[in-house]
Amino acid sequence: MHEDSMRHFLSPADLTSDERAQILARAKVLKADQSAPERSALRVGALYFNPSLRTRVSFEQAVWRLGGNCQTLNTGSDTWQLEMDPHAIMDGDKVENIVEAAGVLGRYFHLLGVRSFPGSQPWEIERTEPVLQAFARHTGVPIISLEGTMHHPCQSLADHLTLTEKFGDDLRGLPVTLSWAYHPNPLPMAVPNSFALQAALAGCDLTLACPPGYELDDEVMAQIDRESKANGGNFRVNHDRLDGAKGAKVVYVKSWGRKDLWSDKAAERESRQPLRHWQFNDEAWDQTDGAKVMHCLPVRRNVVISASILDSERSIVLDEAENRLWAQAALIEHFAKMQGVLA
Repeated sequence: MHEDSMRHFLSPADLTSDERAQILARAKVLKADQSAPERSALRVGALYFNPSLRTRVSFEQAVWRLGGNCQTLNTGSDTWQLEMDPHAIMDGDKVENIVEAAGVLGRYFHLLGVRSFPGSQPWEIERTEPVLQAFARHTGVPIISLEGTMHHPCQSLADHLTLTEKFGDDLRGLPVTLSWAYHPNPLPMAVPNSFALQAALAGCDLTLACPPGYELDDEVMAQIDRESKANGGNFRVNHDRLDGAKGAKVVYVKSWGRKDLWSDKAAERESRQPLRHWQFNDEAWDQTDGAKVMHCLPVRRNVVISASILDSERSIVLDEAENRLWAQAALIEHFAKMQGVLA
């Protein structure tokens, strides 16, 4: 949990186990109830520093399902260019400081969702979540991460919901593999960090299958190991693409970049060229125990996952995408009730 008195949702671990269970149960109720919502006073903002499809649509629809209003803003086009340093001498191209911008948004909304991918600074700097943490300090209302550098907690909450639909509420001991896959570009680490931590919190038997050098954030790896043991699961790393998939009931496929080359994208692209064979395809699936295949989307067909997998009943990527709506509706409702906005 965050140490300040205001609760935020920046990591899967920002919910207690009881809260997580309640939110997942409520998500299933909301999903089953397709009646029109009753109007509420709930006002939610969503600020995007990066593009989105599923996140924006599902977040707006989630607020609508609760009878509230969601206003989406894209920084730089819908807003002024923001200066993130409260102590900056603002004589350059930035027009508004984070202190005033966040403070104003906190007066307009009961909750604020923020999406901010990592920049080009070294991993040690990017992993501190400078943008999300700045909004958490200055907005005065709960911040819901719509993806940051370290985590994409709304995605992993939807992933958890999807797994319970397929395998039941008790996921302890479920054999799950998080498998790295080749992509032409080094991508953020938020989704794999969050999925692995969410699986650990659920007590899954988790294998991280990745090439050497592509392990997750060190502190997150240690947290995953602790939570796995505490919740009745196991965690291991396997550097073999096929062996890492053996016996899995679930394979979550994702691409991400190397920590040591985070600020040198050209060198990172060069380093991954020999790894093009790290695609999740029929050969890899044959090693599993009839696994369901997951991915957060968007996915590059026949690069990350073969079309033969994506177009089969083995893929549950659309179930995950739909569940973003229901998991977020239950999550937003939970935080709105803590704020006293919803009964």
